[in-house]
Amino acid sequence: GDFLKPLVSLEMLVLRENNIKKIQPALFFLNMRRFHVLDLSRNKVKSICEEDLLSFQGKHFTLLKLSSVTLQDMNEYWLGWEKCGNPFKNMSVSVLDLSGNGFNVKMAKLFFDAITGTKIQSLILSNSYSMGSSFGHNNFKDPDKFTLKGLGDSGIKIFDLSKSQIFALSNSVFSHFQDLEQITLAENQINIIEIDAFWGMTNLLKLNLSKNFLGNIDSNTFQNLKKLEVLDLSYNHIRVLGDKSFQGLPSLLNLNLTGNALESVHEFATLPNLKIIYLGENRISSLSSLPNIAKNLTTLDLEMNKLQALSDLYTILREFPQIEKIFLQGNSFSSCYNQRQIVASDQLQLLHLGRSSMQLIWSEGKCLNVFNNLHQLEQLSLTANGLQSLPKDIFKDLTSLFFLDLSFNSLKYLPNGIFPESLQILNLEYNSIYSVDPNLFSTLSYLSLIKNDFRCDCNLRDFKTWLNQTNVIISHSIEDVICASPEDQYMVPVVRSSIQCEDEEDERNVEKLRLVLFIFCTAFITLLTASAIIYVRRRGYIFKLYKKLIGTLVDGKREEPDPDQFLYDVYLCFSSNDIKWVERALLNRLDSQFSEQNTLRCCFEERDFIPGEDHLTNMRDAIQNSHKTLCVVSEHFLKDGWLLEAFILAQRRMQVELEDILVVLVVGNIPQYRLLKFKQVRSYIENRGYLLWPDDSQDLEWFYDQLLHKIRKTPRLNKQILKSMRVKKILTQQMFKQTLQCNYKGLCIIPCFAPRFSSRPTLFEILFHWDMTSTNIKHIKAGKPHWNWISYKRYCIRKTSISRDTRGLRKSPDKIVSSKLH
Repeated sequence: GDFLKPLVSLEMLVLRENNIKKIQPALFFLNMRRFHVLDLSRNKVKSICEEDLLSFQGKHFTLLKLSSVTLQDMNEYWLGWEKCGNPFKNMSVSVLDLSGNGFNVKMAKLFFDAITGTKIQSLILSNSYSMGSSFGHNNFKDPDKFTLKGLGDSGIKIFDLSKSQIFALSNSVFSHFQDLEQITLAENQINIIEIDAFWGMTNLLKLNLSKNFLGNIDSNTFQNLKKLEVLDLSYNHIRVLGDKSFQGLPSLLNLNLTGNALESVHEFATLPNLKIIYLGENRISSLSSLPNIAKNLTTLDLEMNKLQALSDLYTILREFPQIEKIFLQGNSFSSCYNQRQIVASDQLQLLHLGRSSMQLIWSEGKCLNVFNNLHQLEQLSLTANGLQSLPKDIFKDLTSLFFLDLSFNSLKYLPNGIFPESLQILNLEYNSIYSVDPNLFSTLSYLSLIKNDFRCDCNLRDFKTWLNQTNVIISHSIEDVICASPEDQYMVPVVRSSIQCEDEEDERNVEKLRLVLFIFCTAFITLLTASAIIYVRRRGYIFKLYKKLIGTLVDGKREEPDPDQFLYDVYLCFSSNDIKWVERALLNRLDSQFSEQNTLRCCFEERDFIPGEDHLTNMRDAIQNSHKTLCVVSEHFLKDGWLLEAFILAQRRMQVELEDILVVLVVGNIPQYRLLKFKQVRSYIENRGYLLWPDDSQDLEWFYDQLLHKIRKTPRLNKQILKSMRVKKILTQQMFKQTLQCNYKGLCIIPCFAPRFSSRPTLFEILFHWDMTSTNIKHIKAGKPHWNWISYKRYCIRKTSISRDTRGLRKSPDKIVSSKLH
């Protein structure tokens, strides 16, 4: 009708889903110069010929929608093709939609030959259910290089052939589309791509082959596509990538391989300009070769794969310095290697780690530095990770973060200061938060809190006040923030809950007490630690101060040995090989002749032994005439027989006089088990205490103080040792009363059949027992036996010759006695 005639400014006319059977617009459409959109979809038009659209000639349509109009007469058997002409003659179309019209290969060829020369920028031929052979279950054919030949001069730039039944892309099938920039072949049945299938498409920029049945990609699959920038192969069945796959795509920027069955990506050809790659929903477990394929990635999607090591994130950040977006959600991470490495990224802006088992990793103390040095990160998702708590300072380096998703976790509380100050959007939905400090949300502009377990008690009072007064945008009604406990507040909105604080004052007092205890414990631990450090580092200096303080406070003199009782205060028994060390370490600090500050009178072999005198006699005189005997036990000492005999003499004097006159100093780090190998010193080491030369120079003052104390103090053996010594003395006296006989001017002969000496005693054993029993011999003068008198006036002999090494000279007792008698 003419009801549209007055609408001279008409721009768009939509007549879809009517019962239009023939399209024959009136001539008044010639006057509608602004008319450019016509929608006649879902009608039942049998055919469209040149004479039908005369009123549209000379017009340019931005959209001419003829989808699902059936065109049932225009099949391959129609006899009116030649008479019909070009229905779009003298017209141009930006988008021509012919989808859903059941075009098969033959019908498409006839129709496109009829509209040859019509300028079309974008052609939609999707849902052509008769286009293609599918899997061979019907008699339809796949398009070949002649099928679309009629569109060669139309200048088509975008071609949509999706949702059809194409099984194979034959050689040069699109060779006539030299101006084509974008083609969509998604949701077909494509399983085969023949060599040079895309030959002639020199200007193609985007190719969509998603949701087909491709099983493998070879090196020559996409050759001749030098300008291709976007390739979508998602949701196919690609399991194997042949060697040098994607070769010949030097301009490729975006590659989508989501939803395939890839286990690795090492077969890729190098794609130097690749910026974005989608590898989600595959079976990839290793990223070892990915850096060699594309060094300039900015977006990497690896969601829902089989990655196990969270440290793969370190690899990504290290190998792709320009990376801006990383998607790793859905990988069940169970380990973390190389967690000590520090990787910085100045470009990363988005990181998705949802459903990645982060609780398992962080609970073991691993990968806690995963966000370190990510100063440019703006968006972070940790949703559905089972997080029960957030590690301390986990977000400290995220100084640019403004979006954080922590939903669907098990968080019960949020530590103070856990969020960066830059944060603006926070999602805490579906957690177990029972209490929260509203100061955590001071920087936010958007917050979601539904489905948490708030405990409406005194601890939530501040949050309730904040919830009523805040300017932060809550993504849901504040009435949806409800109480989970106590029972009387269950399911009550927090803003309308009744919170009573009866024990507030007690809680404040407890908090104060906790603070005091904390300060006290901290101060105590600090003092204890500092004291230990000072003691370890400066104990020598501390000891000097202590001695000076004691000397100032205690009024009295030190206990000194009686100078009239002994000729020397101490006899230093040491190896001549150690003379330099002894002089430097002991004599300079002890002997009064070495320094006026020293108070001890020391005796030692090199200075005080009588030249020409028997060495044994000299040693015995030194031991007897000294208040104490100091044996400097070194490796050289243990190898010197005379020194070991001197050690025995000092022990026997201690046993005779029942006084603690022997002081032992072990130098040179000699282990105790080595000392026990020498029977001369074994009994002393096992039962008596001895001094060790200190390893640390700051212990020297303490050592000298202990040494002087042992030398000066009055020697007294403890009761147990004293009792043992008395028993030994009594038994020895009884034995000698039975065996000792005097003969020849006081010389004493001990019979060889004496029970005590059936094992052939040494000369020193005889002298020892002589000394202990000398007071029981009648013709000896009463009084204390004198060691010198015994040494020079009495010699003991027996029939069996006894020999001893006296510094290299061996003499029998008979010769010694005879020479002395003469």
